[in-house]
Amino acid sequence: MSQIPKGAKLLPDTPEGVSAWINPQNGFKVVDLTFRADPRKRDPNWQAQAKKGMPSSEWSREFGETWVVYDGKAVYADFDDLHVVGGSIVVPRRPRLISGWDAGPNDVNLGWVLGLTSPVQKGVQFIDYYFAEDGDIEDFVQTVGSRLKLEWGRISGYQMHVADQSVFTKSSLVRGRAVVDIMRQHGMSPVPGEISFAKRRQSVERLLVQFHRSVDNKPIPDLVVHDRCDLLVEAFKGGYCYGRTTVIGNQQWKETPMKNKFSHVMNALEYVCSKLELASLDIPYEGQRLPYVSVV
Repeated sequence: MSQIPKGAKLLPDTPEGVSAWINPQNGFKVVDLTFRADPRKRDPNWQAQAKKGMPSSEWSREFGETWVVYDGKAVYADFDDLHVVGGSIVVPRRPRLISGWDAGPNDVNLGWVLGLTSPVQKGVQFIDYYFAEDGDIEDFVQTVGSRLKLEWGRISGYQMHVADQSVFTKSSLVRGRAVVDIMRQHGMSPVPGEISFAKRRQSVERLLVQFHRSVDNKPIPDLVVHDRCDLLVEAFKGGYCYGRTTVIGNQQWKETPMKNKFSHVMNALEYVCSKLELASLDIPYEGQRLPYVSVV
């Protein structure tokens, strides 16, 4: 549906898939049609057939209400509105917070995401992110550390940090120290994420197409993004994309995504997904008092 201007008079008794109103500025009658105006296309079977082979972002532009068009091919075409959740964040039993970092030693653009997972409930929900464009690594790490303590400190349990392998390389921007040195100052010791883009992409794709059952037996994708993470949602819907090649007369795409404001937070998300199984391992006596052992 097109955006109805403020003060417009909606016309009643319009059939399904049709909206009509009077433009208050010029008095013109505006009629907006969607695909549901055709009775044959209201059938869920028709919609399922039409969606086959079409990325959700293209479906939203062709048949839905999305007007944003990115100059590229979305990396994760299986992402759709089912993968976006809202409302209160439900913390599972035995929660694990897993942070993803994309912060190279000399990068100006820095990205961080926070996922919530559990060994009991498979999958991951991304609940927070931070993106900086000033290259101030010390301020970036300090800001993330403060968020984890102040905003997410109430979620007790195991925390893990997965980072771009370049965080272990000394930086010329922070007086010869590596990003990992600053992270450890704030009590965050990262493990390296998967370096291969192909393997990182596969780990994300697998979570997008797999489902698990909720407590009320509803199917939920293994990867969901809370709608408070607007940059992540926009990235999934096409901002994180493959650029076009320079081949004339034949539309082709590059093998790796474009570098833009979306790619840094998405790289951080991919690092999380590439090592998600580590956060799902059972920890002996987790949350329990250790058994008494006498020493002779």
